[in-house]
Amino acid sequence: MMRTVLFLACAIPFWTSGIIRTIAWIPFLGRNGAFNQMLQGVHLIDRPLDFLLFSPFAVCVTYIHLFTLLMIGPIANSLAKIDPALLEAARDAGASRWRTMVDIVIPLSKTGIALGSILVFTQVMGDFFVVKAMSGGQSASIVSQLATEIQAMQYPPAAASAMILVLFVAIMVGGMMRVVDVRKELVR
Repeated sequence: MMRTVLFLACAIPFWTSGIIRTIAWIPFLGRNGAFNQMLQGVHLIDRPLDFLLFSPFAVCVTYIHLFTLLMIGPIANSLAKIDPALLEAARDAGASRWRTMVDIVIPLSKTGIALGSILVFTQVMGDFFVVKAMSGGQSASIVSQLATEIQAMQYPPAAASAMILVLFVAIMVGGMMRVVDVRKELVR
């Protein structure tokens, strides 16, 4: 029951557009935003924090919010497949929580970690709206460079950039799939 409630709490934000969820962070993180006002209200700060919006911090916060479920879903699926008897056997053998996590839980959930990483990595590499909106145009990504080249009708450099991006993503995904046998998890 608790697992379902937590999963729904993570899934509810996905009922709205990613663009809306991205833009929703602007009034929250802004100089006069809700977060700064809350910190000033409890007297933790005396003037607004400037680094919260239009910064790499804002980009990271937004990416975490947008793609958490893509990481949690495969990991939760892998964790659900772990036999509770293994965890009980580890406790009975005197293993600490840390040893149980390192020796049993992480190795048995590495496929979910790899699948989630692939999902998040490919989404982040193909996104430029979040970087543009949340960094205030101060940061760039290869996809924003690609969009600029296409708008300037510089098609050969845009095609070269696109191929570099595709090759980079393919190499990273291929590397993750060599470390973890994802196919085995998908056919279970």
